Amino acid sequence: MTAPTLTVRELGPHDGAVLDAVFAGLSTLSRFTRFHGAVPRMSAPMRAQLAAVDGRRHMALGAFVGPEPVGIARLIAVGPGRADLAVEVVDAWQGNGIGARLVREVVALGRERGITEVVAEVLAENAAMRRVLALTFPELQVTSAGPEITYIGRASQRSSERRSWPAAETAA
Repeated sequence: MTAPTLTVRELGPHDGAVLDAVFAGLSTLSRFTRFHGAVPRMSAPMRAQLAAVDGRRHMALGAFVGPEPVGIARLIAVGPGRADLAVEVVDAWQGNGIGARLVREVVALGRERGITEVVAEVLAENAAMRRVLALTFPELQVTSAGPEITYIGRASQRSSERRSWPAAETAA
């Protein structure tokens, strides 16, 4: 049996259905770790904000197994050369390296578009995301305040040489 093919492509403002499908695939715990609080449903203002992808100040990549959306990673600019990072992978596909791949690729995309510093707010209990960040960024500035840890990493020049967007890529 062959392994399913994972493709990654850039999302745009027309990809609201991808956002909805990924959100629906998150358990209560996954939503809590992603949004740092209880989010039983996506409000209209939250959906509008997450769907407002413009490719410059708000970049997002979607991961797909066949036609099925299984994850999203995004960078949202918060200042010159600086962006916040967020990632979510549907529960059924967690633990398969999809989040790590999405983070690497969205950081590479951001670097190509002028992002040099990436900030991630992570709950201390989210060991998987902490591990992904440690593997993605050779040097991290780490500070903690209560249950949240702030990671600041430099988008490496090397990552910007990886690809030309928005082409989808197939996993090896």
